[in-house]
Amino acid sequence: MNEDRAARYHRLRRRSASLGAAARGCVLLGVCGIGLRLADDGALLIAPTATALPAALAGFLLCLATELASLPFAWHTEFTLEQRFGLSRESVAEWWRDHVRAVGLELMSWTAAAAVISALLARWPGWWWLAATTGFLGVGVLRASLFPFVFRAQPLRRQELRTRLAALARRAGAPVMGIDQWCISSRSDVANAAVVGLGPTRRIIVSDTLIEDYSDDEVEVVIAHEIGHHVHRDVWQTLTYETVVVGVALLVADDALVLAPGFGQTAGRLDVVGLSTVALVVGAVRVVLSPAGKWLSRWHERRADAYALALTGNQGAFVSGLRRLGAQHLAEDRPPWPIEWLFYSHPPVVERIAHAQTGQLASTE
Repeated sequence: MNEDRAARYHRLRRRSASLGAAARGCVLLGVCGIGLRLADDGALLIAPTATALPAALAGFLLCLATELASLPFAWHTEFTLEQRFGLSRESVAEWWRDHVRAVGLELMSWTAAAAVISALLARWPGWWWLAATTGFLGVGVLRASLFPFVFRAQPLRRQELRTRLAALARRAGAPVMGIDQWCISSRSDVANAAVVGLGPTRRIIVSDTLIEDYSDDEVEVVIAHEIGHHVHRDVWQTLTYETVVVGVALLVADDALVLAPGFGQTAGRLDVVGLSTVALVVGAVRVVLSPAGKWLSRWHERRADAYALALTGNQGAFVSGLRRLGAQHLAEDRPPWPIEWLFYSHPPVVERIAHAQTGQLASTE
């Protein structure tokens, strides 16, 4: 692997993504500053009312403003860099279509969240954050259950591979509803696979690039790794962690609103400045706690590696498949430890291969 090229790619991605996040934060800070200045003059951007409609409008407008501010950085991160480093053949029209769809979902999420938070503040001003956290957990479970239906996939046509992967899932005690082929070769050569869904909606998704370019042994080991996440309930653990983080963030946001009522909380009601305050606090807390989430994810990946080797017993396919995936995704061989600690959701490929070859992965089970 070309470490210099990979390091440059990831460095540019991190920089662009960080600038995009900073642009979002500046928009929210600007709204808070403008709102505070108006409040000093006896006015509000959007007057707080007993209904959730003004809050929903505020959420929509705030989301739209942050998305517009971060658009140049999203374009650079998701399109320009992917094209420049040969990771994507996606056309401009395809990128815009996917981005508009993603922004639409984000707008819906912000609008609904703002309306719910406003209603909860009016009804339970002391415990709104706990009710909102419970709602976040419920939505997370629903999204994870419905996630398989997001993919534009079709049933896997290769019957021999389908039978082999279904037998693997049964042997692991994690039967699946179906095994689908995810067609991405028109946009990229990068291979991917996943086991998505919860319980009765669980499905195996295999990209056509993985099927066409990798051996069946390598495909099986990749899927065994993904099944390992489900066997160890990593999806539930990750969702629990994210719920705890959101709960802590909302509790801190509640304190911020109580201590600084001029920023938007008035008699248990929320205006656009209060909503900006909540969004800023939640974002800041998630950034501060993100290293813990990255550590949890890396631990999940090491455990899934060990499970895949134990289930298949195919060290050669594991090593060759991981090496090829790392090269395709421009994975850094040896990132500096602060970068790994702050940004990496997976252990470095070289470390994973070394552990597999020395048998250290088996000891993590």
